[in-house]
Amino acid sequence: MEQIIFHSEGFEIHGSLWKTDHPEKGAVLFCHGAFETQENWTAFADRLNRDGFTVCTFDFAGHGTSQGMPGLVNLRTWAYNIRDAMTYLQGHGCLAFGLVGWESGGSAAVLAATHDARLSCAVILSAPVYLLPTLAERVVYVLASLVAKLKMAFFHKPLTLSRLNQMKRLSIILDEAMNDAYFANPRVQEIYNAFPIPDGLDNVWVDITVAAEKVSIPVLVIQGTEDKVIPTNQGQKLYDVLRGRKELKMVDGSGHAVHLDLQKDTVYTMIYSWMNTNLKIMS
Repeated sequence: MEQIIFHSEGFEIHGSLWKTDHPEKGAVLFCHGAFETQENWTAFADRLNRDGFTVCTFDFAGHGTSQGMPGLVNLRTWAYNIRDAMTYLQGHGCLAFGLVGWESGGSAAVLAATHDARLSCAVILSAPVYLLPTLAERVVYVLASLVAKLKMAFFHKPLTLSRLNQMKRLSIILDEAMNDAYFANPRVQEIYNAFPIPDGLDNVWVDITVAAEKVSIPVLVIQGTEDKVIPTNQGQKLYDVLRGRKELKMVDGSGHAVHLDLQKDTVYTMIYSWMNTNLKIMS
């Protein structure tokens, strides 16, 4: 594995690359979720590489070691980060790509899949498709966004809120020890304690339905039956609007972070099988 750097939307993006002797056969890009980093895909990336795939992980803008406002969740920007990651890998011999995206990274992967012919398949895990906050929440977000603009104009500092305790109460991993370890990560704590307004709102207020209707590549949709963060109907919503070959897998006994939870080996097998069947150079 080697560390890589590429540029996207004015940001320096940091990633990791696991090579094979045949990059022309295609590469799999793992896309992390909001308020975390690429490191949560490292185990899967290493395993998939040992199973014969060129693999790349990277930190989206505003996350991990990449540049950008801490906590930035802008799905359009993230989709362009995916595009530029593929362009970087294309310069290293990769000719086709598969995406694996979790949560907001999955939503961004859907956007990327609407227009990039280099993509041949995708696996989307626990991704929000249509989330509309309550009226009271929307009012708070709109007012907070106005305050944020004033704060930036007069003090040149972003408005941030802490969501750490809220997320701890929700629990993203069913296994308590693993959930505690997740939130004990200093990077996770730092970014959840500085949720930027309005720059992080794409995580809680999103509608990618129209984009999803344009996706025609094979897509595997995965969600845990015990997801307490994203309503479990979101996987079904995505499945229903996709127009290419598709499958929906609900993972029993798993929470929001299905790739880190008790059934992670089952989830890995699903991802490997989908990529092994569908990742191919498009004619």
